Amino acid sequence: MSGQKPILLMVTSQDWGGAQAYVFNLAKSLKDNGLPVVVCAGGKGELGEKCRESDLEFINLKWMARNINPLNNFLSLFELIQLFRRLKPQAVHLNSTMMGVIGSLAARLTSVPQTIYVAHGWVFNEKLFSWKKSFYIAIEKLSSRWKNVIICINPQEELQAKSLNFKPRDKFITIPNGIDVNAFEDQLLDRNTARSSLDIRHSAQRTFSAADIQRSGHSTLVGTVANAYPAKNLISYLDVCAAVHAKSPAIKFIIIGDGPQMKELQDKHAVLKQESYVFLAGRRMDAPKLYRAFDIFVLPSTKEGMSITVLEAMAAHVPCITTDVGANKWMLEEAGIIVPPEDCNALAKAISKLSDDGNLRTSLATKAYEQVRQRFGWEGVVMKVLEVIKPNSL
Repeated sequence: MSGQKPILLMVTSQDWGGAQAYVFNLAKSLKDNGLPVVVCAGGKGELGEKCRESDLEFINLKWMARNINPLNNFLSLFELIQLFRRLKPQAVHLNSTMMGVIGSLAARLTSVPQTIYVAHGWVFNEKLFSWKKSFYIAIEKLSSRWKNVIICINPQEELQAKSLNFKPRDKFITIPNGIDVNAFEDQLLDRNTARSSLDIRHSAQRTFSAADIQRSGHSTLVGTVANAYPAKNLISYLDVCAAVHAKSPAIKFIIIGDGPQMKELQDKHAVLKQESYVFLAGRRMDAPKLYRAFDIFVLPSTKEGMSITVLEAMAAHVPCITTDVGANKWMLEEAGIIVPPEDCNALAKAISKLSDDGNLRTSLATKAYEQVRQRFGWEGVVMKVLEVIKPNSL
């Protein structure tokens, strides 16, 4: 590290998702800008593997996890205190709720000069019992006072935090997620190759294959890239798929991702007998290459921050349908179809409408691509983060 004190980019879990992609890409960009970066995360997953492949220093945190567990949370706090005392970071950049709370307290107790926090969507916007929602608001409010800067990923979340009286020591700032559109386009597979790569069949039983779409020139493939967490609403989304398929059998669906609700998702998929028209692809680390396999991209979430997968679909020229949560409407504006969250009927109608109207698909895809290039380039994200970090890191 050439004698420089490190900047720690820290996220609760290694399990790959939007926050992990953000941390990984930011770490690479800050390193390219000459800053000494160390990535830290709990659990097991792809983040550590990708960091090691990219020659980024990575530290696995033994006790950091998503769940609230007083003993583990205390051990995690102690682990971070020891880490900060050993590395003496110039700044810590914390990502997601649990890391934000425990990391900011550890930084305060060890006098880390600068603590930056990105929530990636306020957790209390999820469907929670009222007591749990109030608890999360309380700990976010309390811990906001231990942070120098809170970065919100869309203007609505900044306004919400201010209305709840969150008070960072220095400031709020909105820095949206972004994507390197040129690099992303360069690695995309063409339509036929992407669909062929999804030709997965189990040996014991034939399952729906996306390559069937390729052989049937009249089918529409609706894609979703999301891990099976409650906020992604994938279990209810299967009901939407069933409703659309009942009216339009040529429309097929693919869901790429894994997660804690995967078994429940698979069980419902089996009960609904969707093997012929809904393909559960599981985790695919090559998912960013596959968007051109889709005719339509759907994200049925009940809670989002600012979805990386929506940015990827936009950059791949795929028309998007999303629910009106998080930054979705702000991102797409008139370049996509927005439906109310948990409105299965509205989502089914939107999928059918877009499937039937090729001109609308082309128009929305073109507008979305223009939006992502003009408003959400990755270079702009890095420059804004550098303006936050660099004054105190040199």
